[in-house]
Amino acid sequence: LSRALRDEDPYVRKTAAVCVAKLYDIAPELVQERGFIETLHDLISDSNPSVVANGVAALSEISETSGRDVMKITASVLQKLLA
Repeated sequence: LSRALRDEDPYVRKTAAVCVAKLYDIAPELVQERGFIETLHDLISDSNPSVVANGVAALSEISETSGRDVMKITASVLQKLLA
């Protein structure tokens, strides 16, 4: 999954983002330990809009499931989303 999140093919990256959200449902501690939430944050600045959309969707789903704000929308994140 770590390699898929950094794959050169945008289809692989966007699919991997969804997998992180599903994995969080099964093993939230594994997602945190492996740094997948931080990797989803990195996908927000991806050059492919589908990858960005799936990264945001995955973070949103994790936020709902966990009851915590993992999205952490800062001014720089907002700028990336609006660009």
